[in-house]
Amino acid sequence: MEESRWERSAALGGVVFVVLDVVVAVLGGEPPAADASRSEVAGYFADKGSAIEAGLWLFGLAAMALIWWFGSLWRRMVRSEGGAARLAVVSLVGLALAGALSLTSSSVSAAVSLRIDEVGDDLLVAHTLAVLLLAASGFGVATHLLATSVLGARTGTLPLWVVAVGVLSALGFVASAVLGATGTDDASSMVGVVGFGLWCVWILGVSFRMWSDTSVGAATRAS
Repeated sequence: MEESRWERSAALGGVVFVVLDVVVAVLGGEPPAADASRSEVAGYFADKGSAIEAGLWLFGLAAMALIWWFGSLWRRMVRSEGGAARLAVVSLVGLALAGALSLTSSSVSAAVSLRIDEVGDDLLVAHTLAVLLLAASGFGVATHLLATSVLGARTGTLPLWVVAVGVLSALGFVASAVLGATGTDDASSMVGVVGFGLWCVWILGVSFRMWSDTSVGAATRAS
């Protein structure tokens, strides 16, 4: 029973992550493209400076909630693989890579905002670095999504609609990263928003499955 309660609280971590991540996205707004002009980038940091700085610690809290959530998801994945953590490891590495790149991107943006009067000629380079780090994190998210969704489809531990949303979200993240690297920023932004939205839906779907399955899992272990 105690383990079931912990798994339920971990499932709520996914909901907390989605809520905080959406708040961060709304507060910060859409950042200028990687190839935006200096005046556009400077104006963005002038208008959104406080939101960018707050976004760093809000995103940090969101990351903590997601780690808590993934702890229970990891256990479920390992159990469904019969104890041989293959796709579970792939999912973990992908999520860790995405988190590291995203937090680094957020830290760079917050540092620029805090020192906006001292950045000088390095403003565009620093902003471009933050944008590309965030885009690159999409490869990690896509790896996490695909590994988890493939295992869920193979073992029947995830509903097919959740699997489909996960695959579509992964494709969106990869496409956004590639488009961003090749300079098609408008398309990259649009595809990225779609991929992010689908990822949020996927996390909520997985969280609901984790929440609803805990009582069944506890009963099975007790028997």
